[in-house]
This record gives sequence, C-alpha cells and structure tokens, in this order.
Amino acid sequence: MSEFTPPIDATKEVRSPGRIAYGRGATAELTEFVTEQSADSVLLVTDPGVHDAGATDAVVEALEDARVDVSVFTGVRSEPKLSMPVEAAQHVCEAGHDLVVGCGGGSSMDTAKLAGVLADHPVPIEDVLGMDNVPGDGRPVALLPTTAGTGSEVTHIGVFADPDDGAKRVVYSPHLFADLAILDPDLTASMPPHVAAATGLDALTHAIESYVSMHRTPYTDTLARRAIELIGNNLRPVVHQGRRHHEARYRMLLGSMLAGQAFVNSGLGAVHALTYPIGIRFDLGHGEANAMLLAPVMRYNLPADRQRFAEIGRLLTGEDSGPEEAVDAVEHLTEEVGIPPGIGHLGPLDESDFASFADMAMTYSEHNIERNPRQLDRDDIIEIYWQAYEREE
Repeated sequence: MSEFTPPIDATKEVRSPGRIAYGRGATAELTEFVTEQSADSVLLVTDPGVHDAGATDAVVEALEDARVDVSVFTGVRSEPKLSMPVEAAQHVCEAGHDLVVGCGGGSSMDTAKLAGVLADHPVPIEDVLGMDNVPGDGRPVALLPTTAGTGSEVTHIGVFADPDDGAKRVVYSPHLFADLAILDPDLTASMPPHVAAATGLDALTHAIESYVSMHRTPYTDTLARRAIELIGNNLRPVVHQGRRHHEARYRMLLGSMLAGQAFVNSGLGAVHALTYPIGIRFDLGHGEANAMLLAPVMRYNLPADRQRFAEIGRLLTGEDSGPEEAVDAVEHLTEEVGIPPGIGHLGPLDESDFASFADMAMTYSEHNIERNPRQLDRDDIIEIYWQAYEREE
C-alpha cells in the first residue's frame, strides 16, 4: 500500500456530528436526546415511501416516549428540490417545533439539516448555497438513515435540485452537522433490493474515492479501508437476503457511516464529478449514477497509484491482487447486485453529448476533479464517458 502522510507540521482537523449512536435498537437513544434538549415539540422529516413502509414507526415511538408532540412532514421526494427544506422550515416555525428529526435516505436527512438552519435563519435559500454561507447553528437535529449508502447522517453537506434547470445545488457548512446521528439496522429492514444496491454502491464510491483522494489523510485512510472491506463483504447478502440478514445490514450501515466520515474529511473525486450530468440527463438517483461510472473512472485512475488500487482489490476480495483486479471486483459486485457498470444501456449518446457532460462536470464539480488522483482534462473526461458507454454487457 502506498502511503500519503501530510507534513508533520500540517495540522488536520476531524469533522464529525456531535454524537453517533449505533447498533440494533439504537433508535431508543432518541428518547434521551429529545429529553436532554428539553423539547416539547418535534418535526419528523421523511418521505412518503419510508413512512408508508412503517420505517418511521419506531422513531415516532421513541419520540412519544419523550412525551413530546410529534408532527410528520412527508414532503420529501428523491433528489430533493430546493423548495423542500424551505417548506419543512415553514412547518417548524409555524408549529414552534423545538427540534428536527430526519429519517430516511439522503434526501430526507439533507432536508432536515437545512430546515433546522432555515427555521432560525430565515434567509433566502439561494444565500446559503455553496461553501460556508450558512449564517449559524439552527434547531437541534437528529438523523436516522433508513438506507446504507449516502452517509448524510455524518456529513455537513446538503444536495438539492434547482427546479428551474434540474442542476444540483450544494450547501457545505459545519452548521449542517447533526447533533445526533443514530444508526439502527432495524430501520433498514424495509429497503427494497434495488435501493439497497444503489445506496450500497454509493457508499463504496465514497470509500474508494476518499482512499485515493489527493486530500486523504492517515485518519481518512483508516476509515476508508474498513468501509471498503465491510461493503465488499456485506452488500451482496443485504441485496439478496435483505430483511433476514441482520448482521449484514448492521455491517453495511457501519460501512456507509465510515465512508461518509472518510469523504467528508478527504473530499471525493472524478466519479462524483462525472455522474453529475448523467444524473440530471437521465433522472438517475445519485447512488445508481455513481455505480455506473465507478469502474470506468477507477480504470482511468489506475496509473496514478497502482499500489493503492491493488490494496482496494485485496480489501474487496480478501485475496492479493493487482490494481486491475480492483476494477474487476467492482464490476462484478455491481453486476451481481443488479446495476449495469456502464452507461450504454441508458440510451443513444454521441460525442456532442459527452462534450456537454464534460463541460457541466468541469463547471459544477471542479473541486472533485481537483481531488482526483490522476489529472484529467476535458478530452480525458470525454474518453471516460466513451469507455463507459461502449462497455459490453
């Protein structure tokens, strides 16, 4: 494994939520947290699918055990719009809720994070977009994921779609960190197989991109290595056995959380840059888009650090391997959980499409391109798209 150690005088800080509780039944920790906050009224932010599946029942029960009034906001949709946290914040203010709880996938948790801030800082949402534009802390927030993938419960990031052009708008701020993140594998039992696959491969992308990021540190390396190993060993049983495999769901949730903590402290790479326009063009979920481009981007990056990619292969397979085997392992895993590792199946595309995608990636995701382990320009990006498009299924 190749090492990348910052100079001894280069101080690093660790970004993390206030508290993390994990394990089966950890949802009960919410009762104590709400009591500590002296809250009388709570807004639960979720999406209709999660709510209707009963995944929030244990959360509502834990809140009611704290003897608080509970309102449920189910206005979240996949790939959340900028309007959603605004609407949720309005509910917080109108009802006088003391605390916000987000339960669901990344969309619900991102909405809850920003709603808590906007409730106390009623500025136009456009004013908080970008890096460090959030004016301060908001209402206390607790986050409970029902998928093992986004890592949103431990990040300071919110991603929302602009309804005018579909472009993703991102908020980065330490004020978005949750006061409490709860990882209870019992809440992931209702995940459909395709959601488990897409979110799990999203987590794997986070871990791999963190591990080879130009901003990686010894701390993020430790998190990313363990995350890669956990996901490689447990994603298949979660997808194919689901509700019955408690241990695999527990380990996947840990892997997702570790990957989230890794990338929030190291940054990501070209996968996240190149999937941005693909997701918009084909209305793909973030995790699914990442899964389709992870192997092609890895193959491009191999010359930058062959030792490190060989280590990724070993972590995924449990066997010594070369860097090319790391790409093969990702492709096999992706196929085995039901997602094509490429974009050719999405529809007819040509050079002009890829050129447009490259321009969008370089415009809106320059920071991810800069952190990629191998430099790439517009022509390189177009070639990666071609490779992903022409891959034989």
